[in-house]
Amino acid sequence: MRPKQLVEIIKKASKKTKNRVSTIVLIVASLMMVLAIWCLIPDTKVEKPKTSHSQVAIDRQLLSEYSKEANDSKEQTIPMQESMLDFDESLNFIGQVIIDKVGLDLPIVKGRGKEDGTGFDKAIYACTNKTTQKLGVNNYVLSAHSTYLSATDYFSPLLVNEDGSFDMKQPIVLEKLKLKIGDEIKVNQASEQTQYRFKITKLFIDDGQGNFNATYQAMADKVGQAQLTLYTCTDIDGENRLVIQADFLDKGSLSP
Repeated sequence: MRPKQLVEIIKKASKKTKNRVSTIVLIVASLMMVLAIWCLIPDTKVEKPKTSHSQVAIDRQLLSEYSKEANDSKEQTIPMQESMLDFDESLNFIGQVIIDKVGLDLPIVKGRGKEDGTGFDKAIYACTNKTTQKLGVNNYVLSAHSTYLSATDYFSPLLVNEDGSFDMKQPIVLEKLKLKIGDEIKVNQASEQTQYRFKITKLFIDDGQGNFNATYQAMADKVGQAQLTLYTCTDIDGENRLVIQADFLDKGSLSP
């Protein structure tokens, strides 16, 4: 290799080295500048507010009071028990149940009597069901037979459809019944010569799959609430029941 060529190679290598050094210096300077700027940025972390012990105590007290109000607002129910059933065999007429809309007007007797077939079948009348029931005080429960032979006897009027048809050989459809939520039921009490008015709030069919447990539960008392409950069979075999529940409206004298 000639001396001149060697000199040229050395110059080029020296130039590349200078360029690399300049690049490294520039990168280092940039990093230092970024670091300096980052250090100048204030800490923006937000501290969580501290909760004092007194505030925690207040919150717990409010939660406790809210829970108490929620529990108090729930309906308190006195469950139905077999010991409450009234099997009085006497034929004492104590009143009348009337539903003008369907032409029902049936005497009320105390107790359901014997249900083993050995006594008089009181269910041709409206029978009280519980020894504890008081008209206008708690849940006043009445039951009676229905018959496929007549739309006017016993509790059969409850099963009349809106179009006037009546057929206990066909399944009852609640939406087709003449009786509706909001309709009025009147109960006359003979001993006080007082009439009690109720408004229907619920109608349902108990299919008997739970041994008529739904009917049984409907007979329970709601604390502080006066109600009326009526029920009757909806088919010839007595495998389904119509249950009607109504809330107390008011009462008035029957005296002229």
